[in-house]
Formats: sequence, C-alpha cells, structure tokens
Amino acid sequence: MKTKSKAKLTANFDLKIGDEVASLSATVPDQKVTVSELIPVYQLLANDIVSHSIVQSAKAGKNISCKAGCSACCTQAVPVSELEALHLAKVVKSMPEHRQKRIRQRFADTQAAIAAAGLTQPMQEIAKLDKKSRNALGVKYYSLKLDCPFLEDKRCSIYSDRPLECREFVVTSDPKHCIELNPQEITHLDSKLRLTPVLRTQSQELFGKKSSGWMLLVNCLDWAKTNKTRLKKKSAMFWLQDLIDLATNRKVNSHKTP
Repeated sequence: MKTKSKAKLTANFDLKIGDEVASLSATVPDQKVTVSELIPVYQLLANDIVSHSIVQSAKAGKNISCKAGCSACCTQAVPVSELEALHLAKVVKSMPEHRQKRIRQRFADTQAAIAAAGLTQPMQEIAKLDKKSRNALGVKYYSLKLDCPFLEDKRCSIYSDRPLECREFVVTSDPKHCIELNPQEITHLDSKLRLTPVLRTQSQELFGKKSSGWMLLVNCLDWAKTNKTRLKKKSAMFWLQDLIDLATNRKVNSHKTP
C-alpha cells in the first residue's frame, strides 16, 4: 500500500466516484507537517478526481465547455477555505518583489471597489449568511465586474495553485451563460466527489468554533496576515487519511459546511 522513497510516502487507494471506482495515489512528506502544507497534494488529488468525473461526463454525452483562455467565471466571488487562504498568502509571498507588489495592489484595488459599493462588511461575513442571501450577494459582487486579483491577460497567473473551488467549478453549458451569470442555464459537471467542502470542514476543526471554514478569495491575504492560530503538526499520512475519511463520510463530524 505504501512505498517509501527520498523521505516521502506514497499512498495508493481506491475511491468511489459515481458508479465507478478510481484508483488514485498521493505522495506526501514522510514527516510531521501542518495540514496547510499539504494543500499542493490536495490540489493534485482534486485534479485527478475532476479528470475522472470529466471522463464519466463525456461517456454520458456531456462534454465540458471550460477551455484555456476562458475567464467567464473569474469575476465571480470565489470562496476559499481558511487552509487555502494560508497557502495563497504563502504563494504571493514567494513571488518576486515586483510581481508580489502588482498582485497586492490588485487586491487593494478590489477591496477599494467593494468598499465603494458598500459591500465590505457583507463580503467579510458572507459565510454566516444563508444560501439565498449568499447567492444574492454573489450577484451584487458580480455586477461590479472585478477580475480576480490573480487574473492576467484573461488567464490565471497562479493556475497550478488555484483554489479547489476553481478546479471543481466545471461547466458543460455554453460559456455565455457564465458571462451572463444565468444560473437557470448553467449546467455543472456532475462530480460525485468534491474536496472543497472537505477542506472547509478541516479548517473548521483546526481554527475552532468561531471558524466558518471559508471566506472569499478577495479577503484571503488580509485574513492570513491577521490570523494568529498556530496549526498543529501531525504526520502527513494522518492528514491525508483524515481528508479521505471526510470525503467518503467515514469520519463522523459535527460541523456543517455550506
């Protein structure tokens, strides 16, 4: 089941996705880490799950319409888990100074536009709202036509580090419906297994009772800067097993994710 090489462990496992079973694998450090350090591993695993779902969808005659260069969904309010917020802050901090300055300025400009529209507080508290109110706020945000701070020349500048929500937000309908934000016409990839809500649950568990588990991407750098929580370290394989248990409902958890 596990092979050890160069201080890393590889776990091979089967996950049921829809009516099929996918044989997947994940390679993690052979040491204790915080779960936020495993975000790149989770991202690769999410890619594999989405790819498997795309194949299933194609067999059912539903091909995805998301293509390179399409940025129709990149002006929407993107939710990220708190664990991903820490990772994104780290990604930005690792950039060359000139690029980091440019990205941070885009975040600041976005925040200024949100403030001018009177949406700062609602956007910060969106995780506390009911689904209907969240959707209404999302429409208001979309009407501002603000590009994601990471969008450059209509392409994601951090594509390999993009949030799980972006990886799992795949549509089979015409992109024009995304541009028009027409929910009645948008059809999504019918993925039977998503890791986005799992990361929110892990975040809730790690950041305490006051945690909602997620926030909007536009607030992630500010949140990461002020967050003082020291995450515990455990074996990487422990965190991976925890993720799989949550994803397959083998772990009983009292938290609810939106």
